[in-house]
Amino acid sequence: MDTPQPRRVPPRPDDRPRVLVVDDEAPVRALIRRALEREGFEAIEAADAAQALERHRSLAPVVTVLDLVLPGADGLSLLAEIRKRDPGEAIIVITGRDDEEAALRAGASSFYRKPFDLPQLVQEVRQLAAWRSRADGAATPPAGGTRCFSLSTREARDLSVIGALTLPLRNLLGDAGLLGVRIGIGEMISNAVEHGNLGISTAEKEKALAEGRFAGLLASQLAIPGNAAKRVWIESRLADGEFRVTVRDEGAGFDWRALAAAEPGATLTGRGVLLARVHFDEVRWNERGNEVTLLKQIPGAG
Repeated sequence: MDTPQPRRVPPRPDDRPRVLVVDDEAPVRALIRRALEREGFEAIEAADAAQALERHRSLAPVVTVLDLVLPGADGLSLLAEIRKRDPGEAIIVITGRDDEEAALRAGASSFYRKPFDLPQLVQEVRQLAAWRSRADGAATPPAGGTRCFSLSTREARDLSVIGALTLPLRNLLGDAGLLGVRIGIGEMISNAVEHGNLGISTAEKEKALAEGRFAGLLASQLAIPGNAAKRVWIESRLADGEFRVTVRDEGAGFDWRALAAAEPGATLTGRGVLLARVHFDEVRWNERGNEVTLLKQIPGAG
């Protein structure tokens, strides 16, 4: 097996994180690039697989946004090649087909189905770039044990707790594995906030995203008396070769059995659950459906 060669990265004029945007449609590339640049990223475009590999090799992005449908190329093969070159990179795929689970199994960190919500995509790029920096605020990860957090709905929305939750895993998982764990936890916390404490249904979220008003919907639900102060409880434990995270909210719960029977990726709620299922070994809910437990086997840990 070929060993990936160190990449020669050109001098940086600044310290903006680099994002590679791969899409054969120029208007889509430009739309994503401009949105990322407004958020402080250096965004580089690539129109096909050959250009994507050349620019990936020479520019070393921290995040790649990859459309799986490219002319004359197999998107999954391109994804696998990018993952081989940089095992720790954050890769977000965009797909219009039912191949998101195959992409995740092939090495994608996250995915969006077309038509995607641009602000959500940019927000995820920002979060993954921050997580990939591994700036966790401690030189030596703590040993295993239990960590418990009680956060208000507003506090839980920024996902900053995830760094502390996963700090014990820093030397136990590779970069891609650690990033995946963080993504899975983040999706479950977001579900606890949006669908649990704020009571936003899947249909309401999908409609608001399609109409470009999801941020306004979140703000209006947070403004309802009592909603912002509702709690999200998070507990993590690393012991006996297993990492376990439980997330509980104050919502009414949901019928997780119906979700489990639905086609993966069929809804936005299904997207988050699919990400959690791929990045963890097991996902469990309580009877009410307002508490989820994620489990990942880590041999030799704890």
